[in-house]
Amino acid sequence: MTRGEGATAMGNPNDIKLGVSLYSYQDNYYFHKHDLEGCIAAAAGAGATGFEVFPDAMIPEWPYISDRFVDTFNGWKERYGIACVCVDHFSDTRMWKNRNLTDDDLYERGVMYIKAAAKLGAPAIRLLHEEHLGSSPFFKRDYHLTTSAIAERLLPVCAEYGVMMALECHSPTTVDDPCHEPYLEAAARLNLPYVGLQADFSSYEYCMTSADVGMYERQGATRAILDRVRGAQRQAYFAGKPFEYAEIEAEIEAMKPNEADRRFLRFATRRRGPASYEVLKDYASRLVYIHGKFYDIDENGEVDNMDYAKIMKALVDGGYKGYVVSEFEGNRRMNDAGWCDEVEYVRKHHVLMRKCLGRE
Repeated sequence: MTRGEGATAMGNPNDIKLGVSLYSYQDNYYFHKHDLEGCIAAAAGAGATGFEVFPDAMIPEWPYISDRFVDTFNGWKERYGIACVCVDHFSDTRMWKNRNLTDDDLYERGVMYIKAAAKLGAPAIRLLHEEHLGSSPFFKRDYHLTTSAIAERLLPVCAEYGVMMALECHSPTTVDDPCHEPYLEAAARLNLPYVGLQADFSSYEYCMTSADVGMYERQGATRAILDRVRGAQRQAYFAGKPFEYAEIEAEIEAMKPNEADRRFLRFATRRRGPASYEVLKDYASRLVYIHGKFYDIDENGEVDNMDYAKIMKALVDGGYKGYVVSEFEGNRRMNDAGWCDEVEYVRKHHVLMRKCLGRE
């Protein structure tokens, strides 16, 4: 895929549908404040018309799904007026304690997710694939995810069941990263168009989130250093230039950072700014699914480290037709300080997205 391929004229904001990844309610579910029905009801209560489900965690019979469960599941969808739009695929070679999974094992698990999606009425699976975090050496690991070769084997299964594999383009990668090309090439070569790109809004972070500031401070980092780095990142973004840590490095060193600060700086100073909104617009009409990532919402109702107005405008202008589902990950950054109201955060996020689309 070349840059600009798939670009369209001005789109229609009504083509974009809003949903919730039930991952957003992970603590509510884990601590039994909500069961699966409760999470679905919370998503509908936020105004969502679709949801993404995590079968490994939320379906008691997994990897088997009985007709009885499907009947109950369909009843919930009908009761709350909401559709299941994606089943999350979450396998890697280090799943078991006693042995690593082989490529054949990962293929078989992929088949299970595809069949589950078809049975639950979902048109897509979010495929946890080898390039989920791009090809950056920073993320070297001793385990593997679903590769392009395994995905190619899964394409005929997807065609049989009518289920799309959505490749999540997660930070530090983005939708135009060449690392996704082998997956798309296989689909084109076999004439089986059942794999596509899934944008993740983590690619459009322009500064660290205040949720991270609080988390790192509780881990021993210096608040003044955290605030200075976040402030410099924000200043660079609103000045229309990339963040360059070298410009404030001497100032930070004069503040005598401790080891917790050093750990934070190794991570935070890699971010130079958001991926290109223009590229997102160019690719929008070819995207099959989107995770609307967010961590915190400020007093103005805005996501505090992403420019949602520009992100959503790029999608509209590029002609995106599909779901943007809330994916709240601030819970993991805030819950050590006390209970985080995931339901309220998702509700506020939907208010923001509707505002960006001119629906508020």
